[in-house]
Amino acid sequence: MDIWVCQGECQELGKPLRELNRRGVKKVQLFITDDLPGIENAIKMVYPASEWQLCVLHTVRNSLNKVRAKDRGLFAEDLKRIYRAETEERAKEGILRLRERWGKIYPKVVKKWEDKAYALLTFLRYPREIRQFIYTTNQVERLAKEIKRRIKVIEVFPDEGSVERLLYLILKELSERLNSRKLRGFNEIELGNYHAFPGKIFIQ
Repeated sequence: MDIWVCQGECQELGKPLRELNRRGVKKVQLFITDDLPGIENAIKMVYPASEWQLCVLHTVRNSLNKVRAKDRGLFAEDLKRIYRAETEERAKEGILRLRERWGKIYPKVVKKWEDKAYALLTFLRYPREIRQFIYTTNQVERLAKEIKRRIKVIEVFPDEGSVERLLYLILKELSERLNSRKLRGFNEIELGNYHAFPGKIFIQ
């Protein structure tokens, strides 16, 4: 198991992607990430044919944190018209509405949605059954939360090697548990009219 240790968010994101490619992961249908510095370029360099979904929930949360409390409720409702839209076209209409209503009051927040619309709305090009799983990084966030919960009870480690061994055991156990499950939406796609992207994988 390889672990990349970073101070804050990793800047050199191409390294783990190149390593994945070297080990045989040649096709990735969709990357689902936060807006980390350099992540988009790293994906394009190593997996140029892949699509990129920027985490909608984190973008919503960051946007609302920059909006005054008195406007937060109305602003949140306008954001819902974007990420709960049935089609990409409707979502883009929602972004236009956001600009018309809030562009002069919160120009930087609105500009983020306009500039990153191509990445924020990627999930709308996929079947409805799986959109709830691919518009956010919540799946990997839950994994990180579980790791933190287990590490917290130990508190003190004698060296880095002991941390790596514990991480390995936790991830091995969680991997075995997750391998026995199938997300409901993906199962419906396989059984229905869709083909579940043969030979490709999703990465969060």
